[in-house]
Amino acid sequence: MTLITGMRRALSGAALLFLLLPAGAGADDQAAPGKIPVIVDTDMGADDWLAVAYVASSRHADLLGVTVVGNGLSPCDDAARNARHILAMSPRNAGKPVGCGSAWPMDGYASYPRIWRETAAGMMGEMVSAPGAGGNAMDGPQLLAKLLSESAEPVQILATGGLTNIATVLKTNPRLREKIRSVVSMGGAIRAGGNLRVHGFTDDHGNTRAEWNYYIDPVAARTVFDSGVPIRLVPLDATNGVPLTRDFLARTDQLRGSALGAFVQRTFARISAATSYGEYYHWDPLAAAIALNPDLCNRVERLTLAVIADEGRDLGLPGGQPADLFPLANFEGRTRKPLREDAAGATVVSPQGHPVDVCMHADAAAFENDFLATIGSN
Repeated sequence: MTLITGMRRALSGAALLFLLLPAGAGADDQAAPGKIPVIVDTDMGADDWLAVAYVASSRHADLLGVTVVGNGLSPCDDAARNARHILAMSPRNAGKPVGCGSAWPMDGYASYPRIWRETAAGMMGEMVSAPGAGGNAMDGPQLLAKLLSESAEPVQILATGGLTNIATVLKTNPRLREKIRSVVSMGGAIRAGGNLRVHGFTDDHGNTRAEWNYYIDPVAARTVFDSGVPIRLVPLDATNGVPLTRDFLARTDQLRGSALGAFVQRTFARISAATSYGEYYHWDPLAAAIALNPDLCNRVERLTLAVIADEGRDLGLPGGQPADLFPLANFEGRTRKPLREDAAGATVVSPQGHPVDVCMHADAAAFENDFLATIGSN
């Protein structure tokens, strides 16, 4: 489920916290020998930038492209520009395709507060001095389907935002399920509490169970869970144990030797300056690292999980898009309806659910070493 002095005047540290949450491939392209073909599906908050940088740096990944969740933490055009900016700093990934998805959830009225999206769009000040690569992004689900279809082997999808793009592909191209090696998703909360309550924005929200990435489009999350694709979940239970520490921040100074490493160092410095210790956790970078190095998770439970997406009365959050601006029709062309206000997007153990491999605890020290070594390998 992300500049500094000026932003503090507009946002509380807790509000900033949730900005952190939370050339095309040809038909003959194949994954490099020994590498895992990966697509990053992202909502482009600050922790997503770091996850994209990690995958782009990894010698274990063949990054096929990036698809942006259009109803995520940054407006899609800005998010696509920002993704190109990151990829351009990685010589072997510059020019990889970027796609943008729908600006609306499949159903319901969830959206991020507008001021969070505006802040993420500027990459915490990064884009003031370093404009993006420009160009129009492809349609996100179409690009995702294209990359899956053209891959010679099943693809791992790293999902660090809502699951709208992935759910759309599974709905419209169900046969492509066979081309998905697994979906590694940062999302949900199993035994940990949810993270929707943010001081100054959503203090009194009745939903204490959901995590942002699934709350933003519960129907999409349920669709992916119900599809039968293999899922490895990295929920708040795991990420809560991997906070940003002063020691780790100091160690990021070693990354300044490359353009991408320097960007990562700047990003962590900006996060540290704009939040208090204990507010930022390595949400999406941890999921990215586990996607390519599963041993970083030292406790996995196989659970039968479902995502709550029942009808209710939730018409969205303060500061988000007003309900009357949403399309009247949902993804299926039926009347859009509000979802359950106390639990939309919650991940629950249920006999009606589906088996999911859940990382409940990660090795924080091993993650920090792996992340720094991977970024530093550029």
